[in-house]
Amino acid sequence: MMAPFAKTGLISEALNLWLAVPIGFLFGFALHHAGFTDGRKIARVFYFRDVDVPVVMFTAIATAMLGLWGLSLIGFIDTAQFYFLPTFLAPVAIGGLLFGVGMVVGGYCPGTAAASMATGKVDPLFFIVGFFAGSLVFGDLYPVWGDFYKSDYRGVWRLDQLFGLGLGVTVLIMVLIAIGGSLFMRMVQRLAWPGTFVPVTGATLKVQIILIIAAVVLASALAFYPTSDFLPAEYADSEFYIVPKASINTPAIGQ
Repeated sequence: MMAPFAKTGLISEALNLWLAVPIGFLFGFALHHAGFTDGRKIARVFYFRDVDVPVVMFTAIATAMLGLWGLSLIGFIDTAQFYFLPTFLAPVAIGGLLFGVGMVVGGYCPGTAAASMATGKVDPLFFIVGFFAGSLVFGDLYPVWGDFYKSDYRGVWRLDQLFGLGLGVTVLIMVLIAIGGSLFMRMVQRLAWPGTFVPVTGATLKVQIILIIAAVVLASALAFYPTSDFLPAEYADSEFYIVPKASINTPAIGQ
């Protein structure tokens, strides 16, 4: 659903919406069989007792970066059609903290809560009611904290611009961080909770090693391409990418 296939005319808008149904089922199926519909598994992350969730997230970030980078270079994806969320740093930091507290207390995020409820569990229902109620309270009291909500605007904040690096080099660094972070968290779990750590062996270990090597090799090769080969030339070095400040800095109440 995130790919701009409808915008480029590859598929219709109606088909784009209908595709959400099978994609949603497949996503929920994957969450359930990965164990992510169990609130206890998600809560254990915050104690380093089970780090599967952040490892999967690291993997998804690295896969998405390499996929978008590679597909754009061969002309399959037009990044000018993408919408990138702008950054309001302080509000996002506070929101992330509240979101994290909610996850450790409730054991779910909105997606895993919905998938968990579909399996017949009762506890995610309370979580879903809670975040709907919180959304209503946020909207109704928007005039109270609306100014803070729109503060500390940073545009579409890219790490390559922040550190003065090429986008390809930044992608390589992020892939290495994802791999190193996953291995580090596995090590912490093994040291802190030795009884919960199940080492990967056999064919699964070989597949993981092959995928890690392939990701590093691909990221290393893509690192030599200039940023302008990925982003449209007019956006490659711009301070605000795609979304100008004036169009989103004063949203209407309730939006």
